[in-house]
Amino acid sequence: MPINITMPALSPTMEEGNLSKWLVKEGDKVSPGDVIAEIETDKATMEVEAVDEGTVAKLVVPAGTEGVKVNALIAILAGEGEDAGAAAKSGGSAAPKAEAPKADAPKAEAPKEAPKPAAAAAAAEPAKAEPAPVANGHAAGDRVFASPLARRIAKDAGVDVSAVTGTGA
Repeated sequence: MPINITMPALSPTMEEGNLSKWLVKEGDKVSPGDVIAEIETDKATMEVEAVDEGTVAKLVVPAGTEGVKVNALIAILAGEGEDAGAAAKSGGSAAPKAEAPKADAPKAEAPKEAPKPAAAAAAAEPAKAEPAPVANGHAAGDRVFASPLARRIAKDAGVDVSAVTGTGA
């Protein structure tokens, strides 16, 4: 099933923003934490990270577009094992229908969807917390906390962020 990527609200008062640059292209594979776009607000330019894993099927909003409303569809991601072309067609045709109810839908649907994975993750975490820590001080499979800038610098330098031990400073 295609995964819709919507314009995030980067501040509590944000109603719209400018999609200044895409850092991925159609057909690129992304995983959670990968920086996919730069969004410009009235106060700053911020990087947007992918939340799900998949292949970029379609970039709905082109780079440089100004005045993109919060929760508007900006891209479509094809899930694992899914055909990107089919996801782009099915997601693209569903986009106009999905945009109209989005004012009510995200508030109602997002909390319903979030607790399920969180509950599943919480149930699975006690099992994950028991393995011995690996070289970087984190148990195997734990999320590595690093800023998008740190991830990009490490990627450019060819360094695996999960293998680096943070200073805590």
